[in-house]
Amino acid sequence: MAELTDTSWVIRPANAADAPQMLTYMKNLANERDLFLPIAAEEFRLTLADEESMIARHEARDNALALVAVTAVGRVVGMWDCMGSARPARQHAVEFGMSVAREYRGQGVGAALLSAGLAWARQSPTVHRVELEVYADNRPALHLYEKFGFTIEGRKRHAFYQHGCYHDSLVMALLFDQ
Repeated sequence: MAELTDTSWVIRPANAADAPQMLTYMKNLANERDLFLPIAAEEFRLTLADEESMIARHEARDNALALVAVTAVGRVVGMWDCMGSARPARQHAVEFGMSVAREYRGQGVGAALLSAGLAWARQSPTVHRVELEVYADNRPALHLYEKFGFTIEGRKRHAFYQHGCYHDSLVMALLFDQ
């Protein structure tokens, strides 16, 4: 019998059973000092109940989705989630966040998560706009988003303060039916 390895992965919607692995993944991510993520390890206080609640909120809304990249042994190595407003005037616009475990970066996990998320958004009867905010100096992320058709709509100067430095952010969006 072939042994399961941690090198291959699949992208799929998150479910309640993923909550413990998602929580572990996020705790590990928060401990990465050089990551473009506006949270410090000591600020990360989500509980298992919080994670389960987040998954349930995403499952209950037609303008929300949570995806995970999971290895054959069940380890979460990437996440993509988006949610739009409940207000009719803004429900067509969803904002997403995405991350990939350090040892899986550069292997196509981010592109696969983004591709799956955008495929869902394009098929949604509600979603017309997908937007994000990214550190202005996160070159790999900017390149990936531009490759998928996102355009820069604006800059927020000194939007983040991390490790003793201010960082600008860029607002990017992809509109459907243009």
